[in-house]
Amino acid sequence: MATEDFTIGMKTERMTDIALAFKKTCALLGAIELELFSHIAGGAGTTEELGAAMGIEPEKADRLLTVCKALDLVREVDGRYRNMSDVERYLVKDSRTYFGDYLIYIARRDYPDYDTIAEDLTAVADGQDRDERSYLNYLQDPEEARRFTVAGYEASIGLGHKLAKEYDFSRFGRWLDIAGGSGCYAIAACERHPELRVTVFDQPNVIVIAQEFITKHGLEARIDTTAGNFLETPFPEGHDLASYITPLQGYMPDEIIAVLRRTQEALKPGGEILILDYMLEDDKTGPLDPAFVNLAGVRRGRYLGRVNTGAEWCDFLGQAGYVNATSRWFTPHQLGLITAQKPG
Repeated sequence: MATEDFTIGMKTERMTDIALAFKKTCALLGAIELELFSHIAGGAGTTEELGAAMGIEPEKADRLLTVCKALDLVREVDGRYRNMSDVERYLVKDSRTYFGDYLIYIARRDYPDYDTIAEDLTAVADGQDRDERSYLNYLQDPEEARRFTVAGYEASIGLGHKLAKEYDFSRFGRWLDIAGGSGCYAIAACERHPELRVTVFDQPNVIVIAQEFITKHGLEARIDTTAGNFLETPFPEGHDLASYITPLQGYMPDEIIAVLRRTQEALKPGGEILILDYMLEDDKTGPLDPAFVNLAGVRRGRYLGRVNTGAEWCDFLGQAGYVNATSRWFTPHQLGLITAQKPG
């Protein structure tokens, strides 16, 4: 009988690359903070020009550029630096799809959680109030809520347009977007579907910022807001669509099932629930990003959430009383799209 081969490589490079990946993170964040890519897009192209634009010596600029070339972020053509196409699209400040500030925010926010993995897994839960989820704490402070929500808008408006393009919102008249954050998903859908009306439901400090984005897009007549906590605040009724776009990975299955059961209050008979969230393959072989989120859902021995498979999401919806639950990949490296209906 043939022996299964588990060999990937017999050198240290793979282990070293994994262990020292933080160096790539820090170099990228440094380049974003110094606006290197924005300066290149603005016309600065030599080491001297870029050093002057960033306010650092040419020798220092050369060292940063060397790393960025090695990371395939920039390329030198005829003695002048140019951004790679994805860098030009996402890391140049005046780009409509810029999300560099989000990368800085989320990387610096989350790093401490990953730096204590062994301690978090081996710690014994102390029995205190488990509600220490970072995003809930941030949202209690108006300034932190603003940073969180603005960063979320930058990171997710592109995803909102993708969802508006691929998910058929034309079937619905009233949509309740629960934990809707900046309103980016509602904004993108309303821009594409003129008959759609949306209520964005979220924490009070988040709703303030959502209203600003809604007004900026001229959609205040079609998108309204309601402040509340979806774990306990009664939902407004009369909707034919309700959604949870990425908050539920912060909760355990029993909490999710209870929330999904409560959400039926917001839906008309036959109404649809849409979940867009981190999702694992059914055999849990990946993807890597959801696997990381799942691992970080243990803090100080306590469970602060879980990433689920598509089959598990469908099971949760069935237990909560929905019918016709289905799941599919929305972004294959990260997010699943799950739907079901309230019985008619």
